[in-house]
Amino acid sequence: MNHEPLISIIIPTYNRAAILPTSIQSVIDQTYQNWELLVVSDRCSDHTQEVVESYCSSDSRIRFLVNDRTKGVGGARNCGLMNAQGACIAFLDSDDQWYPHHLKDSIHMMNESRADICFALWVERHESKNYKSFDNELEQSLLREMKEQYETLGDGIIIEKGLLERFIINPRHFYCISTMVFKKELLHNFGLFNEQFSIGEDTSFMIQFFDHCRIALITKYHLTYNQSPDSVYLFCDRRLLDPDTLHLQKELFDKIEFVGLQTIKMRLDMQALVKRSPQLDNQKKLHLYTNYNLARQYYTLSYINKPNKRKALRYCFLSMRHNVNLFNILLMFHILFIRGKGNNFLKRPLNLW
Repeated sequence: MNHEPLISIIIPTYNRAAILPTSIQSVIDQTYQNWELLVVSDRCSDHTQEVVESYCSSDSRIRFLVNDRTKGVGGARNCGLMNAQGACIAFLDSDDQWYPHHLKDSIHMMNESRADICFALWVERHESKNYKSFDNELEQSLLREMKEQYETLGDGIIIEKGLLERFIINPRHFYCISTMVFKKELLHNFGLFNEQFSIGEDTSFMIQFFDHCRIALITKYHLTYNQSPDSVYLFCDRRLLDPDTLHLQKELFDKIEFVGLQTIKMRLDMQALVKRSPQLDNQKKLHLYTNYNLARQYYTLSYINKPNKRKALRYCFLSMRHNVNLFNILLMFHILFIRGKGNNFLKRPLNLW
C-alpha cells in the first residue's frame, strides 16, 4: 500500500446542517492531508446542501452527494462507497469529530503492521461532559488480555483470528465504524452495507471482516462520539433511565423500543454469520451466546412493556424461545400475576442500559 494513499471519507447526514460543520472541520484539521470528503445527504430537507457547498467552494477535496439508494444510513454510506475514488475508506458520523491525528496514525499503523483494517478507541460526550470509558478497569483488563494473546506493535494490537468469537462473547467491544479505516479493495470480497437495517448496519458491516482480514486496533483515543437527541442510537444516556417508568415518556419509550427491535435484527444477522462460518472452532458455543443475547434483548423489551400485558407477554415468549432462564420465567410470572412496580432483581439482565 502507498505510504500516503488517498483516503475517501464518507459522512452520511440527515438534517444536521447546524452541527455538521464541526464534523467537516475535524476532517479539514487532520494532519494527514491526502483525502477526499464525500458528504452524503440522505435527502435532507434543511439547508445541508448550502452548508456543504460553502466548504466545496473553498476546498476541492470536498464533494456533496445526494443518496440515490435506499433511504437510511446504510444506503447513504453505500452511495458514498460507490463514488469513492480513494484506495482507502474511512467513515465519520455527522455529529462526531475526529482527533487531528486519526488518519495519520491509522495509515501509519496499517503500513507498519501490514493490516487491512484499522480501528481506534473513542470518547463519549454526553452534553458537555466527556467520558473516557475505556480507562476503567474492565476495559483495561480486556485490552491487557488481548495484548498477551495477539501480536502487538506500539499502541496497536494486531489480530487475524479469533476476533469474531471475542466480539460475541465479551460484554464490551472496541470497534466503531467512525474509527474504521480500511482498504477499499476489500469490498470486492465483502460487499456493501445491508440497507435493510436502520440500526446495526455498521456492526453487521464490520464483523464480516473479522477472522478474514488482518486488523489493527490502536489503543489510543481518535474520536469524540456525541450523544445528541437526534442520534439514531446514542440519543440519551441509558444509565439514567428508569425502566419501570419509561413508558410514561412516550417519545423516548418509542425510540428505545425501536432501537431494541433493530438491535435484534442485527443480532439475528450475527447469528446467521456464525452459522455460515465453518472455520469457527466454537460454533456451537457462539450459537448459544447469540441466543442468550437475543433472549436478553427480548427480556428488556418485555420488561419496559409491562403496562401493556399482551405486548409484554409476546416479548417474554420470544425471550424464552432463545433461552429459558430464571429471569424470564420470573418476569412471565410477574406479568401474569403481579401488578404494580417491578422488583429490582428483575432488572439485572436489562440490555439497553
